[in-house]
Amino acid sequence: MADAIDVTDFELQSLTQSILTRYGIDFTCYEPKSLKRRIIRVINNFELESVHNLWVKFLRDPKFVFTFMNEISVGMTSMFRDPILWKNIKSLLRNEFNQKANIDIWHAGCSTGEEVFTMGIVLKEVNLIHKVKAVATDFNQDAIATAQSGIYHKIKMIENENNYKQFNAFSDFAQYYTRESSDCKMDLSLTSHSKYSYQNLITDLPPSPGMFDIIFCRNVMIYFDSKAKENLLEKFYNALKPKGLFIIGFFDTMGHLNDSNKFNLINEEAKIFRKLE
Repeated sequence: MADAIDVTDFELQSLTQSILTRYGIDFTCYEPKSLKRRIIRVINNFELESVHNLWVKFLRDPKFVFTFMNEISVGMTSMFRDPILWKNIKSLLRNEFNQKANIDIWHAGCSTGEEVFTMGIVLKEVNLIHKVKAVATDFNQDAIATAQSGIYHKIKMIENENNYKQFNAFSDFAQYYTRESSDCKMDLSLTSHSKYSYQNLITDLPPSPGMFDIIFCRNVMIYFDSKAKENLLEKFYNALKPKGLFIIGFFDTMGHLNDSNKFNLINEEAKIFRKLE
């Protein structure tokens, strides 16, 4: 049973420090309660019974660290999640980006790619997709593989369809995918402008300064402690062009973004910020 396993603060500190020392992967800045829950899930999924046995698994199976990373970073997402955001993005694209020669976007923590496909659909519907170059990054390599394939279970497409109807009641979401038995395959032309790559947001170097017009980082920062959030926000601020848009998730807090010298909140309901010049 999941509730029969406990991870103490000492065990958490020892495990994350050992992973950092052995593999150079930093989980020490993750929010402790959330990380404990995910570690317990890994212990149960692999029938390891304790943190000690989990570490033995690391020592005996050199490739297990990649499995662990994928398990820890499992995200729950859907296309057109929070339709109010995408309505606002569509309006901003039409009003502010229509005259731009090119548009650069970063999906930070892209998970299994639902957000990238969503943005592709929005860009197609405002006839701007030909102007866009995007990078989509995550440290869950299984999630990246799913994003690249564009294949999702048909049950997930029910939620995607319902979200899309709230975004655009006058169009048909089915035009963007084909059914293949129990799965649905998205039209990959929607993300042909996007390059997927592995990235650890905490430890890896950020992209070039002033590179992006829009950065999405939705419901990722909730897993990090305050110091890590501050460091991430500095990376995102530096990576944005002047007046670039920074979009966070509906579960993310905005306290660290209330810096009048860096960001201006332009839509509280959709949690869209603009970088100041």
